[in-house]
Amino acid sequence: MKGRKYLLILDDAWQGFDIHVLGIPDPVNGSKVVLVSRTLDACDAMQTGRNIKKEAMCWKDAMSLLLHNTGDVIKQPTIEKIAMEVLRECGGLPIAIATIGAVLRNNDDAGVWEDTLRDLKKSTIHRRDLRYGEKGL
Repeated sequence: MKGRKYLLILDDAWQGFDIHVLGIPDPVNGSKVVLVSRTLDACDAMQTGRNIKKEAMCWKDAMSLLLHNTGDVIKQPTIEKIAMEVLRECGGLPIAIATIGAVLRNNDDAGVWEDTLRDLKKSTIHRRDLRYGEKGL
């Protein structure tokens, strides 16, 4: 990358770090480094030049995305309630909703959905203070 123009996207950063340790040169010649983080502390530690806050998806859009990725399986009575809880655990984050939805696509086994929900609740990425539901955040 040295001497060449580049765009580097660092996704899901939890804390600041020295990009030079990773071998990333200072952005020059119009190059850009984009840091994606759920915490402003990570951005501050990285001394980002510009911070853009992205809100979580509204419940309606999140539900539509989950339906698009899972298929009509979430309309089944045995799955619907679990699917709503899975959606809440995703916290309105499109990448989480799309990924979980793709994994569970057309899966009508309520046990698999319950296992996924349990794993989401135990996840290290779980947002401790985020409350997400039909009325939004």
